[in-house]
Amino acid sequence: MRQGTQPEVDEAETLSGTRKVLIFDEDNKDLARHAEPFEAHGFEVHKCMSVETAMRCVEREEFDLALVDQGTLAFEGLRVIKHLVRYNSRTPFLVVARCKDTLCHQQALALGAMDYLEKPVPTAEIIWIIQICLGNLLKK
Repeated sequence: MRQGTQPEVDEAETLSGTRKVLIFDEDNKDLARHAEPFEAHGFEVHKCMSVETAMRCVEREEFDLALVDQGTLAFEGLRVIKHLVRYNSRTPFLVVARCKDTLCHQQALALGAMDYLEKPVPTAEIIWIIQICLGNLLKK
């Protein structure tokens, strides 16, 4: 890897588009930024900007990972997480928040969140999640 640059995606590491990631975020810019590294690694990304859309996706599809925005301190993403746990309890998920909140953090972890990250989540951290947390999915 060249110093000061993002790691390049090795063609041998990319998927054939069969793995799925759900990203729920009501902010279009954050949604696009979080989706890009997954798409670059060959994941099929389902981008949802509303709780209702995300919940419908969870009912129709199984995902290898979900990245769920907390939303406000009312924790709108909690509805998505509860739905995800109900429909597919094996799907790992992470929560991202513009402003970390102890109660929301505790709720997310109690439901099984892998992590609770603060926005903006750097691309390098998303790539780390892909490589470490989903590394077994990067093999063809």
